[in-house]
Amino acid sequence: MGPHNAQLYTVVFPIEEGKGGDRRLLLGLKKRGMGVGRWNGFGGKPEPGESLDACARRELEEECGLRTRRLQYVGVLLMSGTDCPDLTIFVYTARDLEGDVAESDEMRPRWFGEGEIPYDGCHPEARLWWPGMLGGERFVARFTFGRDGGVEHDIQPADDARLAELESLARP
Repeated sequence: MGPHNAQLYTVVFPIEEGKGGDRRLLLGLKKRGMGVGRWNGFGGKPEPGESLDACARRELEEECGLRTRRLQYVGVLLMSGTDCPDLTIFVYTARDLEGDVAESDEMRPRWFGEGEIPYDGCHPEARLWWPGMLGGERFVARFTFGRDGGVEHDIQPADDARLAELESLARP
């Protein structure tokens, strides 16, 4: 399982740093498509010839109205399962945000404090890797979903070289 034979996606998590080190995370309640009814970051599939970075920026603006001056590539999710296609999802955080948060036809955005994240309303694996992402960790995470609803996972720290290697495999 890897980027070269999986469906490619990006996902962006806007983060605001508050006074005293408090962080807020903007999530969107998915209104249609994959993950409907769940809270998640903002993202989607790259268009033909579009870079992953450009896709992440475009999807962020389309789905919640924000632009960012500071987009950081922080991880990769490699997902597989018996009842779903293989997915490779490139994970970004966004800071230094511009624009006004706005609902789109796909997402209903809402800010959450770090201790208020509605993990029970997210994809089940979110609670396994979001805390590390919010803490500034860079990672490669593998998730295998079983028919019984169980999730096997392996989350490893990643450096620039490993993340760049995975990103290069996704280029056309």
